[in-house]
Amino acid sequence: MSRLPWIKNRKKTAPDVGEKPPIRLGSFSNGEFFHEQTRLERRIAREIMVRADDSARKLGMDRRDFLASAMGMATSLSVLNLAASCASGDEFARPAPDGGYGIPDAATMDCKLAEEILGGDEFIFDVQTHHIEHEGAWRTANPTVGPGLAGLFKSFNGCDLEDGTRCIDADAYLHKIFLESDTTIAVLSGFSAPLCTDGGPEECNNPLGNDALARSVERFNRIARSQRVVNHCQVNPKDHLDRQLAIMEKIHAEFGVWGWKTYPEWSPDGKGWALNDEAYGIPMIEKARELGVKVICIHKGIVFPGWDPDASDPRDCGIVAKAYPDTAFIVYHSAIEFDPKPEDEGPYDPNNDKGTDRLVRTLLENDLAGKNLYAELGSVWGQVMNDPIMAQHVIGKLVKHFGPDHVLWGSECVWLGSPQPQIEAFRAFQISREFQDRYGYPELTAEIKAKIFGRSAARIYGVDPDAIRCRVPSTATARLKGVMDGELGGRRWSFQEMGGPRTRREFLDLARFTGGKPG
Repeated sequence: MSRLPWIKNRKKTAPDVGEKPPIRLGSFSNGEFFHEQTRLERRIAREIMVRADDSARKLGMDRRDFLASAMGMATSLSVLNLAASCASGDEFARPAPDGGYGIPDAATMDCKLAEEILGGDEFIFDVQTHHIEHEGAWRTANPTVGPGLAGLFKSFNGCDLEDGTRCIDADAYLHKIFLESDTTIAVLSGFSAPLCTDGGPEECNNPLGNDALARSVERFNRIARSQRVVNHCQVNPKDHLDRQLAIMEKIHAEFGVWGWKTYPEWSPDGKGWALNDEAYGIPMIEKARELGVKVICIHKGIVFPGWDPDASDPRDCGIVAKAYPDTAFIVYHSAIEFDPKPEDEGPYDPNNDKGTDRLVRTLLENDLAGKNLYAELGSVWGQVMNDPIMAQHVIGKLVKHFGPDHVLWGSECVWLGSPQPQIEAFRAFQISREFQDRYGYPELTAEIKAKIFGRSAARIYGVDPDAIRCRVPSTATARLKGVMDGELGGRRWSFQEMGGPRTRREFLDLARFTGGKPG
């Protein structure tokens, strides 16, 4: 196997690519807590490197090239499986269970077989993606927010640019979502920030206000010459409700909108609110229905500093979903906690007041299975994929109770770098026969995975997945990805480098397709 050009042709003066597993196994922080790499994670990382070294020598390869290949990913997932199968964690010699990752031993030494297992041609509709506007009024009005977000997610996206905001801006988004992953179409979503009241731009505090968000979507689609991104409108009803409702009308009239995004845990006074609150939540829902866009996405579970943790419980989502059966309520993060613990994310426990069990409980209490309440996987799959046992419980109980038509793919990238490692891991993921029999979890068939990856979201957002997939190969972004794959080699995300063009050739290719204005 020849060296990957994107590794081989790097200048000696360029930052070191790094040599590490293609999955995240280190310490990280979200600004509220610090997750220190566990003893098991250190041992998993070390075991992956040992196995990669041994396999690379047998194949006559450089270890770095091996890790960047599909065999490197297959090896990493197989070690996760072995770690999960060890009762004591003291060895990696026991056979893997049939749940977790379906990686045969041969795939760790056969690149073609590994690519077949990890590859796919699914319609992938990522319903939760983000970026910031690199230049905007926030630079003056709220200058710490962009660098703060960049620092918050630095350990995930591996970016080491001096200006970290470049790692999470529109250029990085274009690069990581569409040039380094198999994503077909994505929802660009906003986040909370107080409105400005000094006569300046209404959303000057927000690093991606609603106008900028909609313009960014238009820009991406012009670049692609096809519909590859759709927009939300961010609504914060406890921050000057009358102005928020006016913003909803304005964005709908000027740009069109595919759904609404809101954060009940956030408000300017630090006190959260509920969707069934007559003063805030109900007026927002009624306005969405009046405008004819009946898709409301609600952040639940993951609580940032300064937010109200009581408002992260999704019980209100079930109440309003039952009251408004014609409206789709998508619960972002499925109410999972930051850094979830196995004891909190096991089989469904109706008495558990943490994590995804809360979402399942409100679904059951309001008799909403198969109806208009949806579980979304952004920062869910990305957090549990390294623990195959916990992952089987989380995915298993969501699909069991919500149904595969009501579990939606989300990556929360570009915060977390390229979504491709999440995609490949989910393709190889399976639920053991033991767990299926004991807990009633479904077998994750190709049909179910296809629904989760995008076909269910396509139904909600009113898009034709087959028509979009037919058009994608001819789009400018797809052609650019093909050029880069051919000239630089694939899997450029393997070491989670910084976003944006990294070589002169990449820059020139990008400029040729976009007229020099990528974002």
